[in-house]
Order: sequence, then structure tokens, then C-alpha cells
Amino acid sequence: MLQIQDIVCTLKNREKILERAIAIAHKSEKSLPSGRLRINHNRGVVEYYRITEKNDTRGKYLKKNDIEFIKKLAQKDYFDKQIKCAKKELEEIRKIQKILQGIIEKESSGSDILYKSDCVYSMMREERKKLIEPILLSNHEYADRWKKEEYKKNEYRNEEKIYPTKQGDMVRSKSEAMLADMYYDLGIPYRYEAELRLNSGKKVYPDFTIFDVTRLREIYHEHMGLLDDEEYRLHNLRKIEEYRKNGIFAGKNLFITHESSGCPLNIREIEKCVRWLLDM
Repeated sequence: MLQIQDIVCTLKNREKILERAIAIAHKSEKSLPSGRLRINHNRGVVEYYRITEKNDTRGKYLKKNDIEFIKKLAQKDYFDKQIKCAKKELEEIRKIQKILQGIIEKESSGSDILYKSDCVYSMMREERKKLIEPILLSNHEYADRWKKEEYKKNEYRNEEKIYPTKQGDMVRSKSEAMLADMYYDLGIPYRYEAELRLNSGKKVYPDFTIFDVTRLREIYHEHMGLLDDEEYRLHNLRKIEEYRKNGIFAGKNLFITHESSGCPLNIREIEKCVRWLLDM
């Protein structure tokens, strides 16, 4: 689902592109000849004319061997039209941005952009919130509710979960504990081995289910920690294929990390990937 952050970011990026294009065109125009180019077709022959006077509709004939000069005139005409069009688009984009300022606001941290209508409930006192069933919520309210929801956990071999995390979970490996603590430190809501029912009806338990606060979606994280083990590797490849068949794709809503004896876990690089994936 398209979020307000995406709209604002797209408009700002487009604004920068247009401003740069206008600046390049203005700078390049200074080295080009004055006037504009008129192209005429005369019995199948292309003729070129240079127009320098305002009321002149014909212009001065240019010979074919003046092709470099003709190209410069054509380039100048292109720049003139490009500047005019880009300025018009820039004007409209700034109008839209001004309108958006009336319906959005930034959180106190300044990092998130929210719809004002979504913040009505979150701005209320806690005692009033308890009396109300909201119809619109801010992204962070959704995230808080997601964190508090009960969910079915994987009960398989619970005795193997011996590594504690900062959130209070018990996980199966030191690497999973490091990953869980990374999510906790980044303030990213996550669930460990939460049940996921695929479209096929099959139940699976991704290592982590994280909540993308910006886009209000779940992303599944599978960590392959025993890639040296062939049976383990094949099992996980089949699992990834099962995800794919059910609309869960790497780079979209599936995040995959791995390690082996020759390729240890690099938590710093993984954190960079997570920040990129969640636009942090």
C-alpha cells in the first residue's frame, strides 16, 4: 500500500531532478547561438532556417554544410522547451507539496511523516483512549497493537531455545539472539517463530516476522545458520521455494540471511540491509 512517506519522497526526488535539469539547460544555453531553428520540407527535401527576429516567420536559409551550427540551434530550441516544461511541472509539484503540508505532520523525532487524521487517537490521553474504538490509527499505533497481539508460537523442540534476548524471548542459537537484539535496538517490532499460514493451508514458522511501520506490512526473515549441512541446506531451499509459490519473495516481503564455517554472521552488514529494506 502506498504511504504518504512514499508520495513525499517521490515528489522531493522529482523536484531535485527537475531543478538540476533546468540548471544544466540554462548553463548550456549560454554557449549556444541566439535565435531558433525552423525546419521546412520542400518536395521531400529538408531545409533549415535561422529565425532571430520576433515577427520573422521565414528566417535565414542555412546551408547543409552548416550542420554543426544547425545542431546548436536545434539543441537551443530543445533546451528552451525543456526548461519551460520542467518549470511548469515544478510549479505543480510545489503546489501539491503545499497542499500535503495541510494534511500531514512530522512526529516529534522528525523522522516520520504522518497523516494528521491518523493522529487524532494517538494524541488523546490514555484514560480517554480506553473508552474509544478508533477508526483511524497512526502507523505507530498500528505497530503497538501488532506488538501486543497474541500469536501462535512454534512449540517444536522448545528445549532447544536456550539463548535469551533483550525482548525476553528464548531462541535457538547465538546468531538468532544477535539478530533479535538487533531488531530490538533498532526499535523494529518482531515476533520469533510466529505461525504463518500459507495460501496452500500449510503452517510454517519463519525465524522472525518483523513489522514494517512505514508501510504497515509484515516481512518474514529466515536465517540459514547451518549452510555447511547439506540436509539443512536442502530443507531451507525447499522452504524458500514454498514461500515463492505463496507470494512471498526475497527482496519484497522475505529477508534471507545466512552463515557457514567460512562465512560468519556479519551483524553490521545485516543491519545496513535492514535499514535499507525499511527506509530507516
